[in-house]
Amino acid sequence: MQKYLRHPGSLVLRLLCLLSGMITGGALLLVAGYVLVKGIPYLKPSLFALEYNSENVSMLPALINTVWMTVLALAVAAPLGIGGAIYLVEYAPRNSRLVRLVRVTAETLSGIPSILYGLFGMILFVTALRWRYSVLSGALTLAIMVLPLILRTTEEALLSVPDSYREG
Repeated sequence: MQKYLRHPGSLVLRLLCLLSGMITGGALLLVAGYVLVKGIPYLKPSLFALEYNSENVSMLPALINTVWMTVLALAVAAPLGIGGAIYLVEYAPRNSRLVRLVRVTAETLSGIPSILYGLFGMILFVTALRWRYSVLSGALTLAIMVLPLILRTTEEALLSVPDSYREG
């Protein structure tokens, strides 16, 4: 308490932080409560049926396809991203032109909105390669989208390891 007597502004800031936290928590509880109160009556077993048609609008096929697409995208992007990061950190010369080019490209691709990735995937996989609307075309588009994130995250994790540990 003496700390607050010496610096009364810190007490005011602490109270403001507590008040804003309580307001944010209250708003979160209100939104979650509203969603639960309005949504629970619509939860029925038919919502999780394997067949989707106009009479039974099941969401289980969409959930299965989402998981399937995510697994495929990570199966493509994770080895490429992790392998690329290992190459950049361990084998490529530290300040070579290739390393700088890959880093700038990864940073640039990280800033592209996801709608542009979707348009690119639509043009390349659906239109040019004629794969139509398929899980594979969506998964490869998603893999291209998450590849820079995996590459940069793995690279930063490897760079944070001291050289003495790496050589040991």
